[in-house]
Amino acid sequence: MEPAREAARRLVKAGRIVVTQKDKVVDAATAKGAIRLRLR
Repeated sequence: MEPAREAARRLVKAGRIVVTQKDKVVDAATAKGAIRLRLR
């Protein structure tokens, strides 16, 4: 699953998506457990 998280971090850095947990935006680098990706 780590390659997917790395891709998500790149997309967050580029401003394309946000990472959420329980409908709250979280830092992709420190999030533990399941994350959801949402387009900006």
